[in-house]
Amino acid sequence: MRVLKISALFLLLLLFLLSAFLAFHLYSNAPVTSTEIFRDDEDEQAQRAANNFVNVIKETTTSYAARGAHAKSHACVKAYFNISNTIEKDLQQGVFRTPGKVFKSWIRFSNGASNLAKSQDGKNDSRGMAIKLINAKEGRINSIAESSHTQDFLMHNNPVFFSGNIEDYNQLVESDNKILSFFSSKNPFNWRIRELGHVLDTLSPPPYSPLWDDYFSNTAYKLGPHNIKFSTLPCTSSPKPTEEMHADENFLSHTMAKELSDSEACFTFQVQLQDVNKYMPIENPSIEWRETDSPFITLATISIPQQSFDSVEQQQFCENMSFSPWNGLAAHRPIGELNRIRKMVYAASSRYRHMKNKTEEPTSLDW
Repeated sequence: MRVLKISALFLLLLLFLLSAFLAFHLYSNAPVTSTEIFRDDEDEQAQRAANNFVNVIKETTTSYAARGAHAKSHACVKAYFNISNTIEKDLQQGVFRTPGKVFKSWIRFSNGASNLAKSQDGKNDSRGMAIKLINAKEGRINSIAESSHTQDFLMHNNPVFFSGNIEDYNQLVESDNKILSFFSSKNPFNWRIRELGHVLDTLSPPPYSPLWDDYFSNTAYKLGPHNIKFSTLPCTSSPKPTEEMHADENFLSHTMAKELSDSEACFTFQVQLQDVNKYMPIENPSIEWRETDSPFITLATISIPQQSFDSVEQQQFCENMSFSPWNGLAAHRPIGELNRIRKMVYAASSRYRHMKNKTEEPTSLDW
């Protein structure tokens, strides 16, 4: 009986220690500020990230050099970005400064994987939505294509990113074993269990089509004087994919083509304001800004009209475009470490793949 009591106490102690260990890893002490925090080695980490990204493109290039991430496009569609008529005055910033205004736009939907040749729609993966508003000219910041006059909003279908800082991200990209990279430290208290959980969440089963997923910015941006994150949600509830659909490695594109041949699609565009009195850090995109701390506010509706998008000419036109969080207005400037790094990374990626494919940015994006 005494042995059983000792064993039970030992088991309880072990469970307590395990719970404390996991709680430590699920918690983050990232500082919450309204201003950005710059690391001393940011330039070096940015160059390292740009080199890594170009190396990914080189390693996965066949007869075509695809993007270093989100290589496979499901569709590039025409859309209207309709600014709400009822935006609060202090949120009327940048492209939202004129309630009721409508922007013509291009939207690219994609799988997250870097290897175009191996990207199959039935596999678990992240999914992306990149929006490019045309003729957003007032108050611009530097962009990859200086004459583009666009405002880009880049998102993927998980509210958090799987790396909290650029050093962790670079280590992950450079690692031969991606899972073990989260346990690279000899000190178990430096393991990145929470971020590994985000990877597993990100690699999710596919939706019925790209028109039925929620998409999130992950990283923070300005909205005039405010710090925000943004997201898009389908206007209606989502149907479920079937197992038969998964047998087609391109079923997301095929399903979407059928949907848009029959009817239009719709998303709401929402922003979430940072509250520095809540746990909403700028510099760590692996931390979710909880809706209970700051609910999303709808600023626009995205309407995708009936159309055919799968011509070879339109597909190539879309692939020749470059999307970047730094294509846009100063009122929507990207903020935070990973966003600052992305400026160099996306520019390097665009230059390399256009050079390798002997292509150029489209001279006109209007339609």
